[in-house]
Amino acid sequence: MKKKATSLNGAEVNGEKTVQKEFAMALPLKVSGLDSCGHEFSEESRLASISSEEAVFFLKTKVDRQSSLKLVIPLPPKLADGQPLNLVLRGTVLQAVQSESALASRQGTRVRLKLESRYFIGADEN
Repeated sequence: MKKKATSLNGAEVNGEKTVQKEFAMALPLKVSGLDSCGHEFSEESRLASISSEEAVFFLKTKVDRQSSLKLVIPLPPKLADGQPLNLVLRGTVLQAVQSESALASRQGTRVRLKLESRYFIGADEN
């Protein structure tokens, strides 16, 4: 797991920018919501990175900016104290960009999601 610090635009405390820790984690996840045509979709993907404020992943399904999405991430036993837990995140799409790189184009559109809620559920409670 790689960690990098990123500066948040507009997030200033006493005139100084705050630093957000972003973790590169390639965890599997399931994304659901409405696509750019307004149809419900559900797609398997992989998390690229996550912070307390945002998550980044790739989708083959086209989504619009401001769309609401739900992510369900099965936590590895090591992170969940051996319990079968899923992390459920809900948020709004900040950015959905088709990348020019060959690897990213095979993966689809890079989506950056602003996280608005998070909770844990048992693995069998989807």
